[in-house]
Amino acid sequence: MPPSPPISPEKRRERYLEAVRDKMAKLYAYGDAKPPARQQLWHEITGFLEAGKVLSNVTTEELQVIIDEEHITAFGITCEERQLRQKLAAEDVEQDWGKYDVPPKMR
Repeated sequence: MPPSPPISPEKRRERYLEAVRDKMAKLYAYGDAKPPARQQLWHEITGFLEAGKVLSNVTTEELQVIIDEEHITAFGITCEERQLRQKLAAEDVEQDWGKYDVPPKMR
């Protein structure tokens, strides 16, 4: 069997960017859950992104576009909008002040 021809730099870059998309889709599939597997995947992704910047002539801006697109696909909103919603939801939680009705000596 003859050796296969080398992969062109353009094809290698295209495959890398597709792998980034796949990894980000897997990460966003966890949603708001934060199991150890998600944390491990996050570490893998950050290393993968750094390696791509060093080896594949991929810019941070190109990677950010892919990350933003995958976030919108997964959640329907941008990262900034989601962070704002989470922040507002955390502030909207009503505090139960009833426990302070009892004098401090009796608590």
